Amino acid sequence: MKGPILQETTKGDVMKRTVVICAVILHTINAYAETFDIGGTEIVIPPPEGFTIVTQEMDAVYRLNLRMEDPNNDQLAYYISDMDVPAAINGEIPSLEKTSAVKVNKQIKNIIIGLKDFKKFKNKIKLQNKEKIEEIKSRASDIFEKTNKGISEEFDINFAMGVNDVTPLDPHFETENILSYSMYANYGASIEQEKKDVIVSSTTTFVNVAGKILFLYCYGPQNEIEWTREVSKLWAEKIVSSNPDAPVKSTGIGGIDWRRVILKGITGGISGGIIALLIGMATFFKKKPK
Repeated sequence: MKGPILQETTKGDVMKRTVVICAVILHTINAYAETFDIGGTEIVIPPPEGFTIVTQEMDAVYRLNLRMEDPNNDQLAYYISDMDVPAAINGEIPSLEKTSAVKVNKQIKNIIIGLKDFKKFKNKIKLQNKEKIEEIKSRASDIFEKTNKGISEEFDINFAMGVNDVTPLDPHFETENILSYSMYANYGASIEQEKKDVIVSSTTTFVNVAGKILFLYCYGPQNEIEWTREVSKLWAEKIVSSNPDAPVKSTGIGGIDWRRVILKGITGGISGGIIALLIGMATFFKKKPK
């Protein structure tokens, strides 16, 4: 009896150590900044502090993220908390209480936006952030319909989710090339017979580096809004210091509907926060890759 038990325990320990070692190696690799080509301009984006970029090695989380629809923005990178990395590499979907993402709007990714126009862009955000909330919620609901279908097909489950309410707050941090504001979003989801509601705090940050506007999103539990703000601030400042300054004047911006760009940026933040609903529901996501 003792021999087999000891052998089984040893195998289990080896497996745990292997997962931990893989996590450490992956974290070491992803601790370095990634370079992205955005409309012909190379932008360096380091990960936010305490986060690791999601890769294909994190099978279930990677496939889940692929199904998170956002037709208006291109997602450059998605990040999970360092603490969730071992479980993600082991093919599991961890708690995902804290996540981050960086996106760029499809309509403006190929143009150069100078500091003068970025100032106007920031002023419009301050006006639209609260005024257009019902339109934003409607746009987010349309995105969720596609996401629901994609996740249901990918994991062979009956999945549905949506946003119940959104409470945007006033901007709390601003520099010449950064603007940040936070919000609370109340989401609801159902998987098979289980239902769940959760309030997520998030911070959205618009950053202009080398004339490219990045949308940074940081999500956390309801009571961690100050944490999302601090992480976002440090992340934005790190990105700014890693790239050339934006020019004073813009090039090629004729015909841009800034109202729509802003709405899409805000909507992208709301749709991304829905993944926090998976906390406590991850046991349903056990389907193996196709």
